[in-house]
Amino acid sequence: MNKGNNLFSKVPIMLVLILFVFLGVIKLDYDRALSNPNSDSEEKSIIEIKEGETVQNILDSLVESDLLKERFVYYAKFYLRINDLGTRLQAGVYELPKNLSLKELIDALQSGRSQDVWILIPEGLRKDEIAQIVGNELGKYTPSNFSISEFLSLTTDTTFIESLGLAVNVSDLEGFLFPDRYAFPREIDSRGVIEILVENFKTKVGDEYSYQDIILASIVEREGYNGNDRPTIAGIIIKRFNEGWLLQTDATLLYPVKDWKHTITAQDKDDDNPYNTYKKIGLPPTPICNPGLQSIKAVWEPVESAYYYYIHDTDGNPHYGRTLDEHNSNVNKYLR
Repeated sequence: MNKGNNLFSKVPIMLVLILFVFLGVIKLDYDRALSNPNSDSEEKSIIEIKEGETVQNILDSLVESDLLKERFVYYAKFYLRINDLGTRLQAGVYELPKNLSLKELIDALQSGRSQDVWILIPEGLRKDEIAQIVGNELGKYTPSNFSISEFLSLTTDTTFIESLGLAVNVSDLEGFLFPDRYAFPREIDSRGVIEILVENFKTKVGDEYSYQDIILASIVEREGYNGNDRPTIAGIIIKRFNEGWLLQTDATLLYPVKDWKHTITAQDKDDDNPYNTYKKIGLPPTPICNPGLQSIKAVWEPVESAYYYYIHDTDGNPHYGRTLDEHNSNVNKYLR
């Protein structure tokens, strides 16, 4: 009898544990739905919300327009309910990209962003590349107040930079134009775009960083491939820097060339410019791109190792070396 009682007494505990695991899985899925893109497509859909339309009808329309996965409808209802947003979805005609997250989608619908231009700025781009992307998208609507040349000029305007309230003193905004997806008003000008990008940097990164951190993060962004290799690569680069080695990072050679696909030559490695880490000990004078949060965090929390060298094979897999001989062996094995 005692054994039977013990068995039955354990059943409620098991059920509770199963329930906790189930709720944990649902919570993770809900969080992903809020923050992850609905799809990989940048294609836009047009949706109309009419006055007095019910939340259910609006969500059904979003599903039909491929703006919301059907299985996320319940998450959308829950998010609207707990944040008291159901009555704030505004009537209007919206043109929205299919790769918005659930939170971005609801933010757009409840703030009436029917005329905003959604622009994705990927990690690791130079400021001139960002200017070109924004210019191309805003230029589709006339008249456009955005000027690529003014944008680039403002990134080195020290008076303007001081007004942005960064935690460090810089004379160039390269590195601080935060990569993300943005909804810009069609009438926005160059100054307004920069202010939004930098404000997002301040929000996402905070103020506990140094200029050196951002320069290092920009190199890690271009040298690494993902969240698995970047902390190790950051550790290697920081170790070489601290020990007075030449960094010898190919990405820094490409910055003055303004072409990430440029084939590096012996002449590039011999060129006497401040971004040539094959000739100049230390860091380049500015970041070489605008890094994402993952690369910045990799610099803050680098992985210490015995390695001094790294390469990536043609499939993007990293291979590390402790000595120059090991490095050369990896080059011969994986790149030739």
